[in-house]
Amino acid sequence: MKKLTYSFLLLMLLTSVPALADYAPVNVQTALKKMYPAAKDVAWSRDETYYVADFIQNGFDTKVWFNSKAQWEMRQIDWETMDEVPNAVYNAFAASEYSDGMVQGVTLVQFPKREAVVSVIVGMANTQTRYQLLFTLDGGLEDERNATYFNNLLGAEVFL
Repeated sequence: MKKLTYSFLLLMLLTSVPALADYAPVNVQTALKKMYPAAKDVAWSRDETYYVADFIQNGFDTKVWFNSKAQWEMRQIDWETMDEVPNAVYNAFAASEYSDGMVQGVTLVQFPKREAVVSVIVGMANTQTRYQLLFTLDGGLEDERNATYFNNLLGAEVFL
C-alpha cells in the first residue's frame, strides 16, 4: 500500500511541474496588467529568479521580466530585422566590421534604471561564428561578444 501511495504522489508531482512553469504570482500578474492592460494570451515562464511574461504587442513579440516583488526589471521587443532600429544604430552597424554578416536577430532591450540597448545577433559568412553586438540608441557600440556557444543571449544572466 505504501508503494502505491508513493507512486501516486510521485505521479502527481511529475504531472504538476509543467503547470508551475506557466505560473506567476498574482502580484506579478497584476503588475503586468497595470503596465499593459491590453496584453492578451500571456505566456509565463521563469528565467533564473524572474517571472517572464511573453505576449504580442503592436505586432512584435514582447517579453517583460519581473522580480518576485512584482517590480519591472527588463523589457525586450523582438524586432527581428534592422527595419525598426534608430538611424544611428543602423548607421553604426553598417559602418562596423560585422556589416557583411547575416543579421540573425534584432531586439530592443529596455530597463527601468539604465539606458536601453539594441542587441544585434550577426552570423559571419562561411563560419558558424556569431556575435552579439549591443548598441546604445545613439549608435554607440556598448559591447560585442562572441556568442557562438551561448544559448540564451537575451536572458537574465546577460542583462540582470
